[in-house]
Amino acid sequence: MTWRVSSQLNLLFFCAVFCFAGTVVASCNQMEWKRGKPFDYYAPETRASTGTFRGGLLHLVDNYHLTPDVRNLVRGATGAMPGDLLFVLNTIPNHPVALDAYSRYERRYLESALFREQKFMDRPVHTADCLFERADRVFPNMAETKVVWAIHRYRSGRYKDAEVLLLQAITLQPNYVEAHYNLGLVYVALNQLASAQKHADIAYAAGYPLPGLKKKLARLGQE
Repeated sequence: MTWRVSSQLNLLFFCAVFCFAGTVVASCNQMEWKRGKPFDYYAPETRASTGTFRGGLLHLVDNYHLTPDVRNLVRGATGAMPGDLLFVLNTIPNHPVALDAYSRYERRYLESALFREQKFMDRPVHTADCLFERADRVFPNMAETKVVWAIHRYRSGRYKDAEVLLLQAITLQPNYVEAHYNLGLVYVALNQLASAQKHADIAYAAGYPLPGLKKKLARLGQE
């Protein structure tokens, strides 16, 4: 029952901030594709050099719209945030870095009055969940998209939702180490320590470098 209460509280918090700000959250499905159609982040055509773009479309959007400042939510590259992120996602809807950055932007905007008061930080009129759902619908069965989406839901305390997405990712790619590692974190949050240890063992046996999950399990083992 804990996850249900957490999800409801996060939803209420989201509504409270956006309703207070007078923002109407629009469906991201109404936006038009910047280049006439969506491009798949993982497809060769998105990375292939052309006469116009050396390094391909991915190189263009990464270098001009997904700069380090944009990725770190410092400032936009061509205008107010989150405009560059939306440009990328209206070109390559399953771009994992842009999806994750938009998720973090939405959360920081919701939680930090100081962040909202900065110049050139506009209200996000599209929810991150809508953008993830669109990415998964346009280019389905992408394990990478499901993992980034799961991380988004983990951040907001929707652990059971994150679990579902990560299990789907592992079904698609059984040896996807990133999915096993993050599923271990989810099971720690759900206090399912045997399952957490199982997926930690898989991740670390494959050489996963981040020690966070290992440290969490070690700490819980000492309690």
